[in-house]
Amino acid sequence: MARWWEAGLKVPKRIGYLYDSLTSWQNLYLAFKKACKHKKRKAETAEWIFNCEKHLLDLQTELAEERYQPQPYKYFMIKEPKERIISVAAFRDRVVHHALVNVLEPYFEKLFIYDSYATRKDKGLHKAVSAAQGYSRKYTWFLKLDIQKYFASIDHDVLLSLISLKIKDPQILDLCRIILKNQTLSMGLQENKGLPVGNLTSQFFANIYLNHLDHFVKQELGYGAYLRYMDDFVLWSEDQNALKRDLKHIELFLDSELSLRIKAKSIQINRVTQGLPFLGYRVFPRLLRIRNENLKRCLKGIIKTEKDYIKGKLSAEKMYQSTRSRMGFIGYADSKTLALSIWGRNQQAGLTV
Repeated sequence: MARWWEAGLKVPKRIGYLYDSLTSWQNLYLAFKKACKHKKRKAETAEWIFNCEKHLLDLQTELAEERYQPQPYKYFMIKEPKERIISVAAFRDRVVHHALVNVLEPYFEKLFIYDSYATRKDKGLHKAVSAAQGYSRKYTWFLKLDIQKYFASIDHDVLLSLISLKIKDPQILDLCRIILKNQTLSMGLQENKGLPVGNLTSQFFANIYLNHLDHFVKQELGYGAYLRYMDDFVLWSEDQNALKRDLKHIELFLDSELSLRIKAKSIQINRVTQGLPFLGYRVFPRLLRIRNENLKRCLKGIIKTEKDYIKGKLSAEKMYQSTRSRMGFIGYADSKTLALSIWGRNQQAGLTV
């Protein structure tokens, strides 16, 4: 099967000599500031802030001399919206992750399609939902898909080959290998498989991986109406049979090129008037509703947050951030009455969020 960069398109210019930029004091200090964001009250972060200069100089030396080795991850389980193991890297390793993404992201942003919305500047969930509604107003049919166990299925060798299409700096590629290998060693996973959920580099690498699919759908299958939010993606068409046909092409491409599988239960071909289930919403051409299971989860979370605050288990700042996030999700839909009823309940209870 032809690759998208062979389909009459100009081969991306490969970039070298980035490692000095990565290990520069300016980049490492910027990475440190980003790693501190929303984490300043953590003991490990506070210690780094107190000894910032020493730690950054030590890290800079390790990287410059190519002696850097990441520490093992710590893990915890979350059960909503589904059971997942979240991986937490040591603070020093998060600094390295930010430093790496700082230098790589500008080059890959030029390769990413416009309608890729996860973990990108000026994109995000609500813009993805808005774009999906825009396409639903223009087309009759949609095909919605997502990947089975996406992060756990990413092949390191394939990922590194995709990164090397744009980056030729061997030191940068070696650092990518070191970061990827640390996941396999920490969790005892199949060799050369999987990315840890919760890491900045994982999110960035995951976008690079499925960018290959994005260009296949747009350039080779010819879909103008297509968008992706991490491993959830949607195609729109006036032709239901074309979507059924191209579903098989997508499945073959994912299997042969990326060693991925479509989650069977995720496959939906339907009229846009029936509503597209996407990112917690049900998207109609002129209406946006919250899916029932997501609404119940939000309300349950708000109630639990309030109880934890009253019992002194949660600070006012944490309660405010948590509730504001959930209310932002609810308020984005056509649910003004629902949002006002929740605000009213909070005010009667003497809570200001």
